[in-house]
Amino acid sequence: MPFFVVRRAPAALRTLAVLAAVLVLTAGGSAAHASRKADTAQRLAPQVVHTGTGPTGYRVTFRFKAPDATSVRIKGEWYFADPYELSALTGDKDTTITTPGILPAQWKPGDIPIGSPNSSAANWPVAAMTENPRTGVWSYTVPLPSGVFNYGFYVDCSSPTQTGCTEVSDPGNPPWNTRNGKTTGSVQALSQVYVPSDPEFGTVDQAWQAQAVGRRGGLADVAYPTSSPIIPAGTNRLAVYTPPGYDTHRAKPYPTVYLFSGGDNETDWSTQGDVAAILDNLIDTGQIQPMVVVMPNSLGETDDSTGYPAFDANLTDNVIPYVESHYHVSTAASQRAVGGQGFGGSIAMSLLFRHTDRFGYYGVLSPGVIAPFTVPDASDISDAQVAAIKKTGVFVGGGWQEPSVTPGGVHGAGHSYHARVVSTLAEKGVGLTADFVNGGHEWFVWRQLIRDFLTRTAFFPPVTG
Repeated sequence: MPFFVVRRAPAALRTLAVLAAVLVLTAGGSAAHASRKADTAQRLAPQVVHTGTGPTGYRVTFRFKAPDATSVRIKGEWYFADPYELSALTGDKDTTITTPGILPAQWKPGDIPIGSPNSSAANWPVAAMTENPRTGVWSYTVPLPSGVFNYGFYVDCSSPTQTGCTEVSDPGNPPWNTRNGKTTGSVQALSQVYVPSDPEFGTVDQAWQAQAVGRRGGLADVAYPTSSPIIPAGTNRLAVYTPPGYDTHRAKPYPTVYLFSGGDNETDWSTQGDVAAILDNLIDTGQIQPMVVVMPNSLGETDDSTGYPAFDANLTDNVIPYVESHYHVSTAASQRAVGGQGFGGSIAMSLLFRHTDRFGYYGVLSPGVIAPFTVPDASDISDAQVAAIKKTGVFVGGGWQEPSVTPGGVHGAGHSYHARVVSTLAEKGVGLTADFVNGGHEWFVWRQLIRDFLTRTAFFPPVTG
């Protein structure tokens, strides 16, 4: 997430500090010299300015060079709401939660980012950018509270709802797997910006989401062989995080986390989820041990609604053998964790009930209600399954304000469903960690939950019955 922070001070003392300079594509790799075009784009990275004024103490200016465009619009994760003033704190399967769509200028302490309308698909504001006719650079300035925000651009999109238009990431702040206009692996349409906290305005300290000041781990997008007929040439993609100082000759192999996204590509957690920066900070501060995190592409393994067995089999038969033969990781089930959000949470839950012996820890984040697998009733769980699950560490989390009914009336991810997962396991005497935070079905929630899963459950001694 390259961007600039300008801290407001007396005129003679104002300085410009570059907070992000290097994004590592492979462990131990070195970046090639950027082209002149790339340098120009880099200078248009988001500019984060410490204003020291309300409502948040910071403002961000986004820029996009398109001299031939007739319009450029920006879409960002910055609708807000006071969680305690919403129509309902916890929805059930027959209700929705109305959100007001507060814009950043009206932000106040305690407000959280949440889509409007609140549904299982992100609904964020789209704003027109202003062109400088001399330079062809379009800009948009907005005050933002602390944290990571996803954003993207629409160029010459005539639809007021962006229907039929393609969202693109920021050329001045591209995803980590795109360099000089060339992408390795899946294309990500969003970029991210981190905004620091100003405690004078009641913003929360989110420094654990910022790029680490110390050593950083590596990210690589790699292809692995799979038997799926859906993927061309019998391959699929993985994004792999290796910790700072990753050592292929270390005496003790690294533990591994297999982390699924919500039915999308392998770059979601490492871009929208900010997981590399989160891991770097947690490792740097000693809150977690160094680990390898593998993020599979959740697309392409199956083309029907019976996909859980296909995902399970691909992970156990293809992904894990590939990782354990190419990375210095432990082959013990007790040193493997699996997790995911949305559809990825459902995959983790499927593995919990169907392949309990393959992992020591399970992180079920905001699982969606997708046929044919839903959480079984307590009466459907066998004594053998219960005994096996009790030997693992289980984490279940979600947002208090996650919607339970999609706009089409189909029951989707919702807090009431996540809560039923907890009550079902608790009824069978399974010890677990339940973690619910204010927020919708959004990355704002999942960044917090992945931190909590890694610091409170994964690779810690599990609760046993």
